[in-house]
Amino acid sequence: MLKVGSRGSDVTRLQQTLARAGYNPGGTDGIFGANTKAAVVRYQRAHGLAADGIVGNNTGSKLFKTRNDDFWDGKPDGVGGTPGSFPVNGSNRQKLDYATNLARQMGLRITSTTGGKHAPGSYHYKGRAIDVAGSPSKMAEYYRRLAGTRPTELFYDPQGGIKNGRPIGAIGGHRDHVHIAY
Repeated sequence: MLKVGSRGSDVTRLQQTLARAGYNPGGTDGIFGANTKAAVVRYQRAHGLAADGIVGNNTGSKLFKTRNDDFWDGKPDGVGGTPGSFPVNGSNRQKLDYATNLARQMGLRITSTTGGKHAPGSYHYKGRAIDVAGSPSKMAEYYRRLAGTRPTELFYDPQGGIKNGRPIGAIGGHRDHVHIAY
């Protein structure tokens, strides 16, 4: 069982797994603190588990087995089907495929890939970005799940913005969709 106050390599693995699954634990320092608990609670809510922030048998088996069953095999996951682990060492294309599959799994619509009108030099024109739309609560969850994946760009005005892995706040023009680029 892992909970606030737990420390060590098991917590580090938990933090890495949460981050790869799209739930930002605030770092991988091996200390189960408030940020890790918040990430666990988000994961539990998204997967119909008791949202108590404690990694016991139910949460642990679902997180480590279902989401990341081949986490340690060294191969990028989440490409082509239902997202598994985020492909941390994968190409930008593999990361964007993960984001696309996650959006579809969550019932969100892909509203723009390379088409549409975007700012000059946009990552859309380079095939590295998508826009996704749906209910505000689903878009907020999608934003939160991808925030820990160190995207090149992630914008959703009600939640804020991330550029090159760093929070920059809302930039405007992204209230009705989430923009993600790797």
